[in-house]
Amino acid sequence: MSLIDVLIFLLKRKKYSFGIPFLAGILGFVLAWVSPEYYKSEIRVFLDTGSKTTSMSSFIKNAASSSVLGSLGASIIGGMGAQENEDLYMEIVEGRDVKLATIEKFRLDTIYKGAKYKETLIKNFEKDIRIKVDELTGVISCEYEAKNKVLARDLVRFVVEEANTRYVKLRKERALQTIEQLNVFKHSVMASVDSLSKVLITFYRDNNLLDLESQLKLTVTALAGYEEQINNMRISESKAGSDNSTTAELRKRRFILEKEFQKLRGEYSEDYLPSKNSIYINSDWAVEKLIEQEKLESDFKRLFAMLEAIGSSIVMEEGNAAKNLPVIQIVQDAYLADYKSKPKRAMWAMVAAIFSFVTVSIVLILLGIYHGEFNCEQKIRANFINLLRVIKP
Repeated sequence: MSLIDVLIFLLKRKKYSFGIPFLAGILGFVLAWVSPEYYKSEIRVFLDTGSKTTSMSSFIKNAASSSVLGSLGASIIGGMGAQENEDLYMEIVEGRDVKLATIEKFRLDTIYKGAKYKETLIKNFEKDIRIKVDELTGVISCEYEAKNKVLARDLVRFVVEEANTRYVKLRKERALQTIEQLNVFKHSVMASVDSLSKVLITFYRDNNLLDLESQLKLTVTALAGYEEQINNMRISESKAGSDNSTTAELRKRRFILEKEFQKLRGEYSEDYLPSKNSIYINSDWAVEKLIEQEKLESDFKRLFAMLEAIGSSIVMEEGNAAKNLPVIQIVQDAYLADYKSKPKRAMWAMVAAIFSFVTVSIVLILLGIYHGEFNCEQKIRANFINLLRVIKP
């Protein structure tokens, strides 16, 4: 039995093999025609999250590594990392609270009548609503399918607006929490500034310093003057000769200058301190103290920069807490559909026709084999007949 034999067999019985599927297709079309029509509406929005404080969080993380700041920022950083974004909005718009609010607003329990519990209502509602985000553009779309086209339009509008309201409320609460955390951190930084100020004052007082950088510059200038005088005196000594009173006097003066030069440029003792009666200091000692001072001043600069950044962030978060503006921008507003989304009459007719054609063809082929209308091997035919006899009651 070949495929051609089967086709010829079915064509000879086209009254059944094609007539019945044709009638089934008409029946499917009629059923689709009389079935309730569903309409779909869609709204597309873009999320505008506004200003963020990520850079502030990053700044505090970097600053917290300072030896002066220590762990002041450790308890603050953890609460400042999360930011408003589309993921948070998606969590809200797809959340249980928004769905329950929508079901209550539009009395969807009268539509999903078979649902006795809230969870069942939510599951039925989720079958008709679709919320998704475009990964490339970030546009969020919300679709709903219902028999009432006005309901479909108003419902998708409500869903995104309800999510927006909850999002704005959450953002305000988080902004107030952030302000509180920033103020705590600000007080900690100000306490560090006061402490560091005392350290720097003690540093100058214990080392008998007025202005280290200025004193070092004056010392270097004095050393340059001493060096020039010493060199000039050596030249004068050479010209005056070795055995006369003038040479002895020049040598005496040069020794005094060299001694003064060594005080400002040579090695110093562990207990060395600059004299309060002079603004000059030992240059080697001053360089070491200058490095220590620069470390302290570097921490000072970092603290003051942080205070400025915290102040700016507090102002920004206060603005976020005061704002009551929507965070969604409508890209495409919801609409009244002018054509149904389902049922598709042509699809129903095609499915019914194909299904009935396959069913009728199988039945006709089996009957043909039973009555011996195909040139099948005798054994196959006998086995088939025995099978039918067993199936018959």
